[in-house]
Amino acid sequence: MRKLALLAGLVAMGTVPAFAQTAPITFNARGLVAVSDADMAASAFIDGKLLRDNAVKDKLATIKFPLQRGGKTFESIIVSNSALTYSKSIAVPKNGGLAYVLDARVSPSDDVTEYKNTMQEFPEGQKLTVVDIVNLSAPKQKFAFAVGKNPTAIDINKNELMVATSEVGKELVFLEVNEDGKPTRLAHLPAQLDSTRIIDLSFHPNGNYLAVTLDQTKEVGLYRIVRDGAGKLKNIEMIGKPFKAGNNPATGKFSADGKHYFVLDTKGTVGKATGEGELMVIEFSLDGSAEHKVVSKTPVGLNPGAFAVNPEGTMIVTANVGKSAQPWTETNAGGGSSLTLLKVGADGAMTKVADYPVNGIMPQSVAFDKDGSNVAVAIYEYLDYGNRTGGIEFYSVAKGDTPALTKQPGRISVERGCHTIRVIP
Repeated sequence: MRKLALLAGLVAMGTVPAFAQTAPITFNARGLVAVSDADMAASAFIDGKLLRDNAVKDKLATIKFPLQRGGKTFESIIVSNSALTYSKSIAVPKNGGLAYVLDARVSPSDDVTEYKNTMQEFPEGQKLTVVDIVNLSAPKQKFAFAVGKNPTAIDINKNELMVATSEVGKELVFLEVNEDGKPTRLAHLPAQLDSTRIIDLSFHPNGNYLAVTLDQTKEVGLYRIVRDGAGKLKNIEMIGKPFKAGNNPATGKFSADGKHYFVLDTKGTVGKATGEGELMVIEFSLDGSAEHKVVSKTPVGLNPGAFAVNPEGTMIVTANVGKSAQPWTETNAGGGSSLTLLKVGADGAMTKVADYPVNGIMPQSVAFDKDGSNVAVAIYEYLDYGNRTGGIEFYSVAKGDTPALTKQPGRISVERGCHTIRVIP
């Protein structure tokens, strides 16, 4: 008993080594939302073999911080979703409360076990599901409605949603929603494009512009959102011309001040690229007086799938699939995933700091917490037989002139196929 009392006194005085007081997972936010596509193994992106369990369903999980050992780590409900997108399959307002989940591709019939081309042959979806996440311990599916065939991306600006779909005449679907998530206004906006589809979109921080990535032409473009005197959307208009951006531009994000637009060049389709990806910095001419252009490129890892910018705008972390999604019979299958840490200057110029190995297959989403002190990474699955799960791994961030990432010892197990996470600060 005297030893226990002495230990308690040392803890109170702060003389016990830090590791004795540090939780296995630290993440400074109210919560996380994660979606998992259970319809196929990660390797199905490569060989088309789904390796599915028809009894396992797509899930949305809500995680509340701080975590309590012995208590329930998260709550999950069945919500249909798809990993066959470019990292923008879910939108969550900054203050949480609701989650808007796209179902780009629906579950195939139970007897389907393989496709020649997974990205092209999966049955088309068209649904947007609204989920109540006010209580992170009890998420509830509210309602769902059709937005257009194969919705590929969604983004949110206050109470406005923009959805990209592959349906002619519905390439861009604008929704104004009330506090319950119900649409109070819907508009199908002219994309002003020929024979190409929008696979990614991002609102500018001021809500008056929309950046898009185009599939077939491998271009990036910019729209101005035309508003009336009350600030309501009237229409959109293209500013300048879409322009070539790398070999295979995918997901993008604006800097917090809106001066720069970052876009991943994956160099190939998901999991199949053979050369390092790049993160591009784009300078848009918002008034149309000059041409949009790529001002710099920085190498990241092989097969990058997503990236996150810290709140200060001084660091970026990319999640790189590497060759981890290869069929398990292949050499080095399940390995090679990584994170790439980049420093960002005030002018948007990037410097690669280091690569960090990731334990898991196909990291497809990454997010900083509210003060940029920690990073969460979505893991599609692990090289595990038997009880196959996905997960969320965590890294601590060292800030300053020499930033670094340090792997945290704990992880959260979620449904297999975890592909997108969003932070509720």
